[in-house]
Amino acid sequence: MLNSSNDVKTKFINDLVKQVEKNQFAGINIDFEAVPESDRENLTNFMKELTTVFHKHDLLVTQDVPANDKAFDYSALAKIIDRMIVMMYDEHYGAGEPGPIASNKWFQHTLKELNIPSNKLIVAFGNYGYDWKVNSKEPAKSLTFSEVMAMAHNSDINIQWDKMSGNPYFRYKTEDNEHTAWFLDGVTLYNQVKIAMDNNAKGFALWRLGAEDPTIWKVLKNPIEAQKNPDVLHKITSLDEVNYSGQGEILQIENEKQNGLRDFKVGKDGYLTDEVYQSLPSAYEVQRYGKPKGKQVVLTFDDGPDPKYTPEILDILKENKIKAAFFVLGENAQLNPSIVKRIYDEGHEIGNHTFKHPNVADTSLLRTKVELNTTQRLIQEITGHSTVLFRPPYEADANPDSSNEILPILRAQNMNYTMVAEKVDPEDWATPSTNELVKRALNPVYKGEGNIILLHDAGGNRTHTVEALPIIIKELKKHGYSFVTISDLMNKERDEIMPPVSSEGKQYLLYNKAVFSGAGYFKHILTTIFYIAIGLGIFRFLFLIYFAWKQKRKTLSRTIHSSYQPFVSVVIAAYNEEKVIAKTIRSILDSKYGEFEVIVVDDGSTDGTSKVMQETFYKHPKVRFIQKENGGKSSAMNLGFQQSRGEIIVTLDADTIIAQDAISLMVRHFEDQNVAAVSGNVKVGNRRNLLTTWQHVEYITGFNLERRAFDELNCITVVPGAIGAWRKKNVVESGYLSEDTLAEDTDLTITFLRQGHRIVYEEKAYAFTESPEDVKSLIKQRYRWSYGTLQCLWKHRKALCNSKHKTLGFIALPNMWLFQYVLQFIAPFADILMIIGLFSSNPLKVLGFYFVFFLMDLLASLFAFKLEEENPKPLVWLILQRFIYRQFMTYVVVKSIFSSIRGVAVGWNKLKRVGSVEHSTEHKEAS
Repeated sequence: MLNSSNDVKTKFINDLVKQVEKNQFAGINIDFEAVPESDRENLTNFMKELTTVFHKHDLLVTQDVPANDKAFDYSALAKIIDRMIVMMYDEHYGAGEPGPIASNKWFQHTLKELNIPSNKLIVAFGNYGYDWKVNSKEPAKSLTFSEVMAMAHNSDINIQWDKMSGNPYFRYKTEDNEHTAWFLDGVTLYNQVKIAMDNNAKGFALWRLGAEDPTIWKVLKNPIEAQKNPDVLHKITSLDEVNYSGQGEILQIENEKQNGLRDFKVGKDGYLTDEVYQSLPSAYEVQRYGKPKGKQVVLTFDDGPDPKYTPEILDILKENKIKAAFFVLGENAQLNPSIVKRIYDEGHEIGNHTFKHPNVADTSLLRTKVELNTTQRLIQEITGHSTVLFRPPYEADANPDSSNEILPILRAQNMNYTMVAEKVDPEDWATPSTNELVKRALNPVYKGEGNIILLHDAGGNRTHTVEALPIIIKELKKHGYSFVTISDLMNKERDEIMPPVSSEGKQYLLYNKAVFSGAGYFKHILTTIFYIAIGLGIFRFLFLIYFAWKQKRKTLSRTIHSSYQPFVSVVIAAYNEEKVIAKTIRSILDSKYGEFEVIVVDDGSTDGTSKVMQETFYKHPKVRFIQKENGGKSSAMNLGFQQSRGEIIVTLDADTIIAQDAISLMVRHFEDQNVAAVSGNVKVGNRRNLLTTWQHVEYITGFNLERRAFDELNCITVVPGAIGAWRKKNVVESGYLSEDTLAEDTDLTITFLRQGHRIVYEEKAYAFTESPEDVKSLIKQRYRWSYGTLQCLWKHRKALCNSKHKTLGFIALPNMWLFQYVLQFIAPFADILMIIGLFSSNPLKVLGFYFVFFLMDLLASLFAFKLEEENPKPLVWLILQRFIYRQFMTYVVVKSIFSSIRGVAVGWNKLKRVGSVEHSTEHKEAS
């Protein structure tokens, strides 16, 4: 290039600019090697032309130059380029005579003679070694620092310090030659940094990355501070490398890595001298063994047993009279003990693959011990034999090359296991095609790369593995290979690697069996519950969607004459409602219904409820205010019923605001004399935070969707206290509201159904209620509801699955028992199982079921919002609402169940009102 024509050089330089700009580099570094002295001027001219073009594009130009080479005009080049990187090493190079790689005097003199401006000077330090054969023309072998340390450690070589050069070296002999090796390390770099800083170098560089003494980074990280504290060089960090010896795919760690230690003196001039390596850092030393004699192959299978694929594999092996090794997972062995027993009984070997398939390097030592010991106990309990074979998940390679890959082997070895690796991994876990899998398994064997084949009999779809196995066997046999076992490679009997449990150990097998069987049954039960819960949940969604859709169609075609307008009494039971009662009554008085009265029964309020009523509605002709001693909501409601003059009684909670046409819409249904009660549509009127938004979703997707569906089947089990209408005649005949439950509205509704009456849902009769705005208040409210409903279910237990009560007995009441209590009670177990399942060998299966369940839930919720003509935006919180909110409800259910067992008395459980209900204009008038 230096002697090329101007056109060629120009094109070359322009191409370089394009590449640099394309990759958004800051500039370019030029490194010409072995430049003849005759090209000195050409080199300078080329660099001048290149730098001129690059500078026009605002790009930097740096150049690597040898420390002392007449082919380079250092002074001229320094005036042209932005930075000059001087390679201050190879005083003695590989093709030359042995000697120091960068002696202190040479380093100091050369750097000074270069006469390069300090603002352009970058000093490149060497940190590597050369191993010369004495009196040989062969070039020296390049050495990394770790190789130097390994040579010295393994051969017990004494490293010397050459005072003249300030470089370390050592000599040793082989059978045929004497060797001299020189190298650079942290101490030499420390001294060279000092020289470079004395020459005001702009920066530093290193040759070569990966070959260096790791302690140099303690110097280069902060050179100024390091010069004040050379003690950082004493400790030499162990080498994160692995050195191998022997042949085979069975591994034994002979030596662990160790840190090294060196000492040195600090001279008066600040330079380090008299370096002594007191102990040498060492890497892991791993012995390979088990190299087969001739053309022999071992088949191994990981992650099983699987109830489908492992028996199929065993059948193929049995048919071909081949023994293999199965590295089992404890959790799968626990679920399929009979298959583990079959593996052993048919002559195969069993190894430990941990219990739950973690990456052992990422787990604590305690977790590792638990994983291996638990799996070992399972194998012992099932087969009566232990195993010494181990293969870690994710790290089965026969060439571990880092601490993370060595750690699992080391931990297992310290627990007396033998690491069985592999060099033939067709990666069947990635489900390649059968033909591709066969090719991946055979080619490495044919090339002599390995003899232990890794396959998987579980952990996913292993159809292709099962299909490929007989082909692999057939092809290997055709090429003269025989199949052996791991014990064959180790020159041992099977009982030596799978020894029988000792007589002392057998004493604990019965205990182990009971523990593992119990744990297995428990997991089976949890798994069954999980899938049943999801299945029932999906069925319920479909059921509610279908009947809610039918109810909606029937509602749209329903014709009700508005001429039916009997006198109506609106009854409100109040207890400490001073903040909300006035707003509620005003919404009632704004109603468009004709003749009605409002009766407020104060059940011994201790706040200003009475004062508000007297000051605001004392003279209003439609409002009556009755005060009584505290006796509970049922007694207050009953007094209101008894004092009422209306044929139809509308009941409201004291914090509820109703739409102007709500009363009219509910009352019209009573023209049908079989209708005993009508449920209105309760809306959350204070959607101000996440908790009330979740309740808004619950009201629409739970309460209201269910009421729609059950309206179609005439089995609505609760006309809510927030808004409902009752035929007074039926209430009187039923003995008014019962005072033996907290859910008086549910109790009376079920009573009407058992009497054969009809309960209707009026979707347009909107009522806006104040929902709890904090968790404590929510728990308090729902506890009262749950406890009261449980009382009702027990009170009406004879109606459950009773043919006299049809849909009430076979749909509504079973629905309440199952979904409000049983499944809610066990929901946390299903959640726990799902979380555990995510870390199992087949998380996609668990996620798949949960995804289908959530998808159905989402579709049902969207459908419910569509029926309600509501904006579905709150459903963005659905998955969070279902998971977190459900835990609150589970707590409530558990608490109510235990309270009912203990017979705890529960009063009003009054919520603190804040008066935050807003009258939605969207639903103000629906008729």
